[in-house]
Amino acid sequence: MTPEEKYELFEGKISDELSNKEEETLSQMIKENEVIAEEFRMYREWSSYLDSNLNLEKEQSDLEHSLKEIGDSFFEEKSPEKETRIIKIPSWAYAVAASVAIVLGVYTFTKSGPVYNDYVTIPELSITERGGESPLLKQAEVSFNSENYGDAEKYLSELLKNDDANSEYLFYLGIALMEQNKHEKASEVFEQLIQGSSIFMYKATWFEALNQLKQKNMDRCTELLRAIPQEAENYKQAQKLLKKL
Repeated sequence: MTPEEKYELFEGKISDELSNKEEETLSQMIKENEVIAEEFRMYREWSSYLDSNLNLEKEQSDLEHSLKEIGDSFFEEKSPEKETRIIKIPSWAYAVAASVAIVLGVYTFTKSGPVYNDYVTIPELSITERGGESPLLKQAEVSFNSENYGDAEKYLSELLKNDDANSEYLFYLGIALMEQNKHEKASEVFEQLIQGSSIFMYKATWFEALNQLKQKNMDRCTELLRAIPQEAENYKQAQKLLKKL
């Protein structure tokens, strides 16, 4: 029996399309030949794997190892007494190979680790109602909310010159710096808030964790996330990110 015929029997068995005679033939082969029995077991597992929406939680190393075993079994000529021949690969084999390639690609993508943009949500700056009609307040607010973070940095820095303990100005300045990839300066601002006791303490901890994530400093990011208590607004987000690290 050629490898092609053998794998057609495997496929027919899984698809429940074998005749009684073919069922008997395959059963006898599996009973008498441990190699064929192992090949069928592996083939059946892979078919189940692909049919169940490609379980992406399976370890990649196991995936690649199993794929190699299937490939070796499929293309290897088991009967030494026969001459080497070109084997015609059935159409379903190409479909399996393509599906496995997709698994590897999607798995690699999904396992590449969390990224900053998946977790950051920039809060809106709203300070003009509480601060009166100051043009500087309005400029800072408009610049920040329109994502013009360079101007927002400038205006918030000006506001802090007259009110250097204003935790809200500091918090939004930290975000403006982070969004410009001025990571060290952003960390200085966030750390100032983290060491304080304002209502922005834990928000600053969350955004400093994101600042570290953006730089791929996973150890520091993890440390900061664990410092966010259950009562904090960003606790659930922190726990979700922790599970991905």
